[in-house]
Amino acid sequence: MTLNDPPKPWPPSHAVDTFIRLALLGGLLLWCVLILAPFTIILLWAVILAVGLYPLFTMISRRMGGRNAWAATLIVLVGLICIAVPGYFTGQSLVGSVQKIRADITTDQMHVPQLPPDWYEGGGLRGMIAKEWPKSDGALAEMMRNNSDQIRAIAANVVRGLAGFTIDLLKLIIAFIAAGVLLLCSDEGGRAMERFLDRVMGRNGKAMVELAAGTIRQVAKGILGVAIIQAAMFAAGIFLAGVPAAGFLTIAALMLCIVQIGVGPLAIGVIIYAWATMDTAPALLLTIWLIITMISDNVLKPLLLGRGAQVPTLVIFLGAIGGFILSGFIGLFTGAVVLSIGYRLMVEWMERAQVV
Repeated sequence: MTLNDPPKPWPPSHAVDTFIRLALLGGLLLWCVLILAPFTIILLWAVILAVGLYPLFTMISRRMGGRNAWAATLIVLVGLICIAVPGYFTGQSLVGSVQKIRADITTDQMHVPQLPPDWYEGGGLRGMIAKEWPKSDGALAEMMRNNSDQIRAIAANVVRGLAGFTIDLLKLIIAFIAAGVLLLCSDEGGRAMERFLDRVMGRNGKAMVELAAGTIRQVAKGILGVAIIQAAMFAAGIFLAGVPAAGFLTIAALMLCIVQIGVGPLAIGVIIYAWATMDTAPALLLTIWLIITMISDNVLKPLLLGRGAQVPTLVIFLGAIGGFILSGFIGLFTGAVVLSIGYRLMVEWMERAQVV
């Protein structure tokens, strides 16, 4: 070969072609993800609600003669009512509590409920509470004035929390409407997900879809369902009894139930407040009701959490709590599903290794 010879053509390279195709495909996928990113939480909630409500949807549709559209519409309407009505009353209570505290601090009218005289004369737990109880309104007002900066910071956080609560409620309402649409195309969506997972996992798509759906339903019933029932029982008691800041206490009770602490700490505080400020009969009734609420999870969890699960209850429980700590409310479901699928894949891998 001499310098005057023409250059040979560039040899075709499959590696270069593959790299270009993967880069273009990766860019397209990234673009799609960025477009859908603002709707991620709503879409996740819609899928979770649709999966959790699918057994109810099929039952209602069957009783309506196969009218899927009417069944989905009925579920969405009932769901919106169940979300909007408690959300409205809780929001009203939250706003009212904030406004009252702000007005009392501004006008120096924060009042301390006084304990009955026999509390100060007695011993035991009642005597300990009476010893630490503020003796006058002036002491409380002075404490408020001395810590005004910290109180303003807390108030600002509370206002941000109220705004976040409203936004999350609107997202949940939109997700419920989207879940109704997903229920109408649930069969096609399930088959599409099975085909996708078949391509990813090698003919295990149907098993993984069933596992994910079962796990979502177990978490919805055994963790979130129990938490909502307990929080609703707690809210019914304190709203009917006229306990101040009932909205704050309801939200706090729901969070404590979700993280498996339960309503116990709040219920004990409410019971102490009831006996300090109410007559004997309403205080006794509220105490009995809150005790029933505190022990109700011992009956509800065994009935709902482990029934029909394809993985051990402990795996679902750890996944839900770990997911909640990692990702917030949506992590209850994503954590349980991911950990359950990982557990099933590990078990299958170990079983195949033993066969070989």
